[in-house]
Parts: sequence; C-alpha cells; structure tokens
Amino acid sequence: MATFDGVTGLLIPARQARVAAGIILIIFGLGLGGLAALLIIRGGVGPTVGAVVLGILGVLLLAAGFFALKRKQRMVGILLTPDHIALTWVHPVVRLPWQDLTEVRPLSLRIGRSRTGPTQNYLGLISAVAADTRMRKVAAKFGRDVACAVPMRSMDLDQLVVLHTLQFYLDNPDARAELSGEDAVRRVREGRF
Repeated sequence: MATFDGVTGLLIPARQARVAAGIILIIFGLGLGGLAALLIIRGGVGPTVGAVVLGILGVLLLAAGFFALKRKQRMVGILLTPDHIALTWVHPVVRLPWQDLTEVRPLSLRIGRSRTGPTQNYLGLISAVAADTRMRKVAAKFGRDVACAVPMRSMDLDQLVVLHTLQFYLDNPDARAELSGEDAVRRVREGRF
C-alpha cells in the first residue's frame, strides 16, 4: 500500500537505482582522483592538464555518488486506486481512469531485424479515449489504441503478476474498492486473480 498525492492504493513497485549505483559512482570517482594524482606526480604540462580533467571528472562522480546515497527513495511504480491507475515515475504523474481502459495487453518489441534478436516486454494499457502524448511515444509502435506501454524491465515484480493483477481489477470493477486497503495486498501475495 502506498499513498501518493493524498490517494491510497496498491503500489506495484518499479525498480529504482539502488545503493550499489551510488557506491559504483564513488569508486569510479576515487579511481579517477587516484589516476589524476599519479599524473600530477609524473609532472609535465600534458600529464598535468590530463590530471586536472580527470580530477574534475572524479569530483563530479564522487558528488553524484554521495547524492545518490543520500537521496531518499521515493515510492514509484504503478499505483492502482479504486478510481484510476497512476504511473508515478512520470512527471507529471499520468492517471488513467478505470472507465477509460478497455484492455490490458502484453506487448513485445524485437530489437533489430533478426528473428533471433532480443525482445523487450511491455504492458499495453488500451484506452477508449485519446491518451496523453507523453506516454504515446513508445505506445505508438504498438498501435493507435494503446494509451501507454509500460516497460516490464522497469517493474520490480514478475511481469505475469503485474499483468494478472491489472487484468483482474479491470475485469472486476466491484473488487476495485479493496485497492485502498490491505485486501489488495493479500490478493496479490496469494495470487488470487
């Protein structure tokens, strides 16, 4: 359960940059700083200019790493409320009312032209009304009726759980009232779709 903009609902979490990202940035920043120090010790005009550039990059990476570690993690993902679906990682937040949605469809996009090329899975939210243009950029690759295409690699749950959860609440409007309480969390945990 999560509360976003004063509305409580079931949050299907999206992946966020973790602590590891901040630590990696700090390690690279220290590495560049150490390399800059070695170049300064070596002496000469060329190595000194290179050391200054590497030192600046190292400081920037160190600062980015510390800010990444210090930043408070937000609750982002797909927020299911009794009235709408909200995509909370997009600014401003995209809200799709349940009554406008007609279908939840699994989608796949092949990378490259080869039949054996890798694919990326998306979750297509099909809407009866015109969609927000910010979300139509990727969705346009799948058809005119797709309001938005959510990349499944960004979700922190199994993609079948996400698909079945959205499909269940789309097909069962009477069950949407539980989205503002703990019953929805139990339903997803137990897989009662």
